[in-house]
Formats: sequence, structure tokens, C-alpha cells
Amino acid sequence: MSKKNDFSTLDLISAYEGKTKSTETISLKDIEPSPNQPRQFGKNNVDDLVDSMKRMGLIEPIVVRKNNSKYMIVAGERRFHAAERLGWKEIPAIITEANPELCYEMALAENEKRKSLNPWEVGKAIQYLRKERKKTALEVGEILGYTERYVKQLSSIARLDVKHVTEFLGQGNEPSVKNLERLLRLKEGRGDEMISPSVKKEKLSINLKGISAKQREAFLREIKPIAKKYGIEI
Repeated sequence: MSKKNDFSTLDLISAYEGKTKSTETISLKDIEPSPNQPRQFGKNNVDDLVDSMKRMGLIEPIVVRKNNSKYMIVAGERRFHAAERLGWKEIPAIITEANPELCYEMALAENEKRKSLNPWEVGKAIQYLRKERKKTALEVGEILGYTERYVKQLSSIARLDVKHVTEFLGQGNEPSVKNLERLLRLKEGRGDEMISPSVKKEKLSINLKGISAKQREAFLREIKPIAKKYGIEI
């Protein structure tokens, strides 16, 4: 499934060179999390960061953008919450001048660079970029370092709703692409068939002129449930 291997070497700030200012120290009370943060699970689970930051301080500053009288977090929300837990009053931050759309891409890229999102969260972010921002699968792939096919595969997983994913994870299941695809097939009544995000829906035409009206009606009555299950247009 084919992610590119060179994405792990990406330096987030360097990737958006010219869009940032130097590091500043900002009061925590002037910073707020983004409502569009790609991470939806474990945002407040920061025990590991609390221990690390208590011993070594903040190794990498968070990234924020000016939002009226506040600063909106672009990257580093968990570091921000860990700083709150530690009772810090201020935190080092890089203030970016990038627009909100680019900031969303930066947040997604930063989280994915750290491998801190599960495939469903990445899929929902991809879905947002493709539907709301009108980006192609190829363009999203360039942001994340993914192949176009893998982007489409994650988009398929995003059809799962958050309730089903939460229940699935709550049962101790690993949120792998394979497991989430299996869950999607189960929820959509697809059995064990493989999901193929790159296959286009085709229209099926059947000539029923040679049978009687009664036979035609019986045939259509039997074929409609099958067509609906497999997404066939008749």
C-alpha cells in the first residue's frame, strides 16, 4: 500500500520556508487549540510528554498563527496541553503567516510525520481536503508523501463514522488499515470482498425486451437488492 519512504525526513518548518517568523515566547492563556485539528483521538493523553518536558523542557517549539487577539495552534497541541499540565505560564512558539488552508495542511503533515494519527483520522483529513478544499488525490499525496492509490484507500476508510471507530478501538482492536477496511466491509454489508477505491462505478444495462411484463417485474424485484448491495446502477 505504498507510502513513500522519504516522508520521514521532511522538516515541517523547512517545508514551509518563508511562511514563518522567528521563535517567540507566548503566554499559554493567549493560545487556543484549532477546532479543525486532524487528531480526534488521544489529544489529551499527554502523560509521556509531561514526563519528557518535565525532565528536558520543550525540545521543539509549537507552531501557531495569529487569530484576532489569540494565537491558534497549527502544530503541537499535545505539547501545549502538556505545558498546561506542568503549570507553565509561557511556551516557545513559531508564529506562521500561512493562511488557514495551508495551516491545516501543516497540521496534518506534522501529525503524520510523527505517526501520531491512526488511518481513520488521516482518512477524514484527506476527505476534508478533497471535498471541501477541492484537492485531487495526487495533490493530497504530495502533501503527505503518499501514493495516489494509498490516498484513495484512506478516503474509503473515512466512510466509517466516529461512533463505530470509537467502539472498535474501545474493544482493544489495532487501528490498522487492514482492520479498518474489514470493519468498513462489515458495516456496509460487503462480506470479505476487497475495497477498491480506484474502481469507478459503472452503469449496468440489461435488455429485458424479450420477456413478459410479469417476468420483467419478477426479475427487477430480485435484482434490486443485489444491485444496491454492490453499488450497481440499473
